[in-house]
Amino acid sequence: MTDTSTTTLSLDEVRELANSVLVKAGLDAHSSAIIADLVWMSERDGPRSHGLRLLPVYAQYLSSGYANPAASPVIGRAAPGVLRGDGDNGFYQVAALAARDDLIAMARENGIAAFTCANCHHLGALRFDTGPLAEAGLVAMGVVNSLSMVVPQGGVRPTFGTNPMSFACPRPGAEPVVWDQASSMVALMDIKMAAAEGHDLPRPAGLDPEGQPTTDPNAILETRGLLPFGEHKGAAIAFLVEVLGAALAGGTLSVDNASREAHGALNIKGGATLIAIDPARFGNAAFDQYVQRICAEIEGNGTARVPGDGRLKNRALAEARGVLVSAELLTQLRELL
Repeated sequence: MTDTSTTTLSLDEVRELANSVLVKAGLDAHSSAIIADLVWMSERDGPRSHGLRLLPVYAQYLSSGYANPAASPVIGRAAPGVLRGDGDNGFYQVAALAARDDLIAMARENGIAAFTCANCHHLGALRFDTGPLAEAGLVAMGVVNSLSMVVPQGGVRPTFGTNPMSFACPRPGAEPVVWDQASSMVALMDIKMAAAEGHDLPRPAGLDPEGQPTTDPNAILETRGLLPFGEHKGAAIAFLVEVLGAALAGGTLSVDNASREAHGALNIKGGATLIAIDPARFGNAAFDQYVQRICAEIEGNGTARVPGDGRLKNRALAEARGVLVSAELLTQLRELL
């Protein structure tokens, strides 16, 4: 019988546990602190599938030699509005943080700027890259391509990754609007979490071994054939991410995963692109009022909510009560210490 008991951890305990696991796995102190922050923010705001449950994956990347535990990203200016990064086979989030101040300054100087990065690993939520840009008063969009497991509409084999994207913009008098989503019906880590917790998905999100849509997460993990959201429309978004991510950055295409397979890793070293826009340089002095009006038309409109605002409720609850962690996961994490 599966152990369904849980333990409540404070957010500080989550961050401390994450940092300890990463350091033990060999990640240098600087990178460990950055990734541990992303883990606790994921447990706080969601998606929790990108929180503590990713730590064994990070540890496997490091122990197998797939990722560089002492990576030192190299970032240079490729054009007046373009920063180009090489992640030195480390985690993308470390390179993105190193580029953030320059990206913000360039966006304010030019009106728009972009950071693109290859030779790096990414598994966390993109909202933690776009959100800080919105807090700085910028509009932001981020994309990253990932391991092929999404079947294009009408196709018979995976072509795209879950290929997530994120958008963020400032919201006067309130937290920025920040959302992220996969191009697939459901993110891979949410499918893995459903399988680990022993429940079906709320809607068909992938194919079973007979090629039929299913809500069974274990069947989907067996075929690694996920469905795009919105049928052909989601597949088109996945294509967009493949181009803006892998092609612009020079990262690994979603279908090219021989290196991943050799190391037994969960993801490829895809490409990521982060675009920052300064609304103050676009000539509409009423930009803030436009955003307020858009949000006002959503709030109070039945049960609709501004995209991404569910994270604020999650945050309040996690800060007040901590987070519940399964005994199975805690045991797995402690075995890594």
